[in-house]
Parts: sequence; C-alpha cells; structure tokens
Amino acid sequence: MKTDYFFIYETTNLVNGMKYRGIHKTKKINDNYLGSGSSFVNAIKKYGKENFKREILEFCNSYDELLEREKFFVDEEWVKNRTNYNTKTGGQSVGLLSEESKKKISNTLKEKYKNGEIIATIGEWVKENGSWCKGLKMSDEFKEKCSISAKKRFEDDKENHPLILHGNIKPPSEETKNKISKTLKEKYKNGERLANHDLLSEKHKNNISIALKEKYENEEHHSKGKPSWNKGKIMEKIECPHCKKMSDKSNAIRWHFDNCKFKPL
Repeated sequence: MKTDYFFIYETTNLVNGMKYRGIHKTKKINDNYLGSGSSFVNAIKKYGKENFKREILEFCNSYDELLEREKFFVDEEWVKNRTNYNTKTGGQSVGLLSEESKKKISNTLKEKYKNGEIIATIGEWVKENGSWCKGLKMSDEFKEKCSISAKKRFEDDKENHPLILHGNIKPPSEETKNKISKTLKEKYKNGERLANHDLLSEKHKNNISIALKEKYENEEHHSKGKPSWNKGKIMEKIECPHCKKMSDKSNAIRWHFDNCKFKPL
C-alpha cells in the first residue's frame, strides 16, 4: 500500500521569477503537480509548464497539519507581495483575502463586466438596470436552462396555465370574445382606436409590400386556387348619409356613417 505524502511547495516562474506557494497531498512525490489558483493557472497557460519549477519546502504528517503550516508559509505579508501569485492567505477555507487582493479582484471584475467578457449575475444586473433582462447578455446554456424550466412548469400545470407547450394559447371563452369585440367596436366608433394598418408609417407599409412581392415571386400564394369567401354572394349595399357612397354593410359600418371622413364636425 502506497503512503500518502503531505507537503508545502513553492513553484517559481523561470521567466519572470514570480512564485506560488501551496499544499499538496499525493502518493507520488514527482507527480509534476505545479499548483492551483486562477491567476497561477493563467500564468501556466501563458508561459507553459516547462517554464515552471516546483520545490518542496516542508513535509507534514497529516492534512490538518498541512493546513496549519500553510498559514505560516502563505501569510498576509506573502500575499501582499506583488511578485507572488497567491491571492489569499493559507489554510484554504479559513484563509482571508488581503484588502489589496480584494481591490485588485474588484477592479478586474468591473472591467470584465464593462467589456462584456463576463456576464453579471441577475441580482447585480437588477440593481443597476431595474430589470432582470434589460440589456442582459445571456449565454446559450442559461437560455437552454430557462427554456427547460419553463416547459416543465407548463407541463406540470397545463390545465390552469393560459399557455400550452409549443406556443399554443388556450382559446378565450365566448364571454371573453364578446367582451373584447364590444370594447373594440366602441373604441373604433369613438375614434379612440385606429385599425392596425392605419398605425403603420408609409415607409413601413412600403417595406411590407416589397417583402410580400419578393416572397410570392418564388413561391405560390397561399390563396391561389381557393375560392373567395364572398364569391357568388350578393352583398347588401347601403348608402352613407355623409358621402353618399354605396358599400356593403360591414365596410359601411367600419368606414362610413359615424366614421366617415366627410361627416361634419
């Protein structure tokens, strides 16, 4: 049975002389382990493992002893020294970040949030923007998690939730339909609401027209070959009292009588 080795080590960057101290438990002393810590790992990626050398400073008898001795080798004075990669004092979870390290980390994170290199948490974003999703850059992984969570909620409560999977909407009751219809008719009649097409700018209408023409140049129109809904029907015509124009009843109610543009003010 192999024996566990517990030791304090110091790894030196042979290019710039910067050092990193840490603790290690292993069954093989020469296992080529150099160290951890985000700043130190980034340095290894930058310079390559071949440019680092590890030296054992002290052996210990147990992991608890190792933690205690790390407090001595990686103290606050060591962490404050800018020629070292360590960002917190020894003892792992009982280690404390120095004020200088806290400030350095804070400034780095602020710059990365600003440049979009990392994404702020929802809580932090809400404090700054007042909305959890306003301008928030969400990763594809986060979007996928939201999608799965939402689908599960809908699946668990299909009967009571107004939305059903695949984007289908539970149809409103006849009572609700009648209420909506009555409200809209009143608004149109009183001039409070225009038809959707009337709200579009001329530029927008023109863009829609161009897009539809291009679409049906390459594909068949969905109404081609289908009989018109009013083909062969005799539509009742009525005369508008203001412009004297004859039109079918549905159009007359919508565009004439009280809504006629020739109606005296």
